Amino acid sequence: MRLLISRHLENFLALYDARNMHVAAERKGVSQPALTKSLKLLESELGMELFLRTSRGLEPTDAGNILYLHARAIDQEARFAGLDVQELHQNLGGHIRIGVGQVLAVSTFPQVLVAFHMQFPKVQATVETGISTQLVDALVNERLDVVVAALPEVPLPERFAATPLFKSDMVVICRQGHPLRSRKTTSLRELSRYGRVGFVEDREFEKKSRHMLGSRAERLQPVLQTSSLSIMFGILVATDYYAIVSEMILPRARRESLDQLPVEEGLWQLDIDIMCKSSLMASQPIRTIREALLTSARDHNA
Repeated sequence: MRLLISRHLENFLALYDARNMHVAAERKGVSQPALTKSLKLLESELGMELFLRTSRGLEPTDAGNILYLHARAIDQEARFAGLDVQELHQNLGGHIRIGVGQVLAVSTFPQVLVAFHMQFPKVQATVETGISTQLVDALVNERLDVVVAALPEVPLPERFAATPLFKSDMVVICRQGHPLRSRKTTSLRELSRYGRVGFVEDREFEKKSRHMLGSRAERLQPVLQTSSLSIMFGILVATDYYAIVSEMILPRARRESLDQLPVEEGLWQLDIDIMCKSSLMASQPIRTIREALLTSARDHNA
């Protein structure tokens, strides 16, 4: 990447992220005087200050914030270009930042990550989990390179693309000894007598439920919310609460003494997509992740 992005832009990104000259120098492995000189050269070239020196550290100016958006985009494009070109010589390096939905993270994605690592053994992959709205926000703000999650109802910005992977049915899960487990099927009215455990700030769930169920969606309001799937499972095992999740989680849920609860009303499906910048969709790293996801989905449904 050093040949594809200016060293001064690299230093600027380190300063912007750290907001501290000493911390940025340590992260970059350079001296503070060298980092200061690099910043002054960049500011001189642009003809304006990029940071204000305050008692709290470095505060970006308006010019600094604008440059950050462009520098981060250049950095991302350079890393992916480097991955594609270096693959021709079987000498990969660099890193990729991946966002994955909660259910995928504990079901099929570990195998996908293994397949990616075998293809790119020298690439440092970091994975962040969360609900789709949080991950897409991080993607749009370029804190993530690629996201694999439920496609949000709000369209992605023009420079981003989403490629469909597969659909996943939503199901109700609860503890195996739940009072409703003795019934053949359960209505939403009966289900609403028990509390639902949901994910924090899961706005996409709310939109989907209102779209599919109308006024009946009010019965599905959560009584407890968490950002952790493990905590959700722990609550369900210890109470008569229930959760509505993707059917991909059923194998893991059953290992935790949870099971599916059949309901009379059909729920909805999730469209699972891979999302990234349009310019990166055809890159080898993204193609590898996409193909591994499709393979894992076929194996899961076999």
